[in-house]
Amino acid sequence: MTYLTKGRNEDMFVLAKKLDLETNESMTIKRLKDLILGDTNYDDEFSKNIFLGIIEQRQADLEEKQRLEALAETQRQTELEEKKRQEALAVLKRKDEVELERLRIEAQLKLCTIASEQDYSNIPTKEVSKFIHKFEAKIDISLYLVLLERQVHRLAIAKEHWVSYLLGLLPPEISHIITREPDEKANDYDHIKELLIQEIQVNARKVSSVILNSPKGL
Repeated sequence: MTYLTKGRNEDMFVLAKKLDLETNESMTIKRLKDLILGDTNYDDEFSKNIFLGIIEQRQADLEEKQRLEALAETQRQTELEEKKRQEALAVLKRKDEVELERLRIEAQLKLCTIASEQDYSNIPTKEVSKFIHKFEAKIDISLYLVLLERQVHRLAIAKEHWVSYLLGLLPPEISHIITREPDEKANDYDHIKELLIQEIQVNARKVSSVILNSPKGL
């Protein structure tokens, strides 16, 4: 009879049902125990074996339930990790796509810039000279540069190439004013423009002064 103390209360209810005893949920453990032991067909060894089997089955069911729960949790964690991995891959893929698109746009812009520069540089000086004649000392340099600027604008020549075209239109005695400038200033059109105006106008004033001060008899 001591075997009844080894299990749980619910095990005793299961035993009573297996012994075909009438029970109800309101029965106390003492009444349930008395019902089992007081049965006219009670066999101690038989009841004990059934009861121990009930306990073993309950424990086996509990272990199986715990195993399935652990398996389900492992599966859930695996799926969660896989989801996170896929999301991380998607983010990385998106970053790669954005980076590739950025590089593609930069490459296109670079090609466009190179093509534009080639277009500008492929316009020969003689093409500009069709629209504006070469500079002569008797011409006002300021006016000449204004005319040049209009033509290079019309031909859509980049400003960084203006000095190159200007050199092709100047006589050697004036172009040397540009060539003696350092590299960082030699291609700066605004600087060269100011320099030429200053140099040529100063020289013109010197020539005028010499003429005015020369003896009339000479």
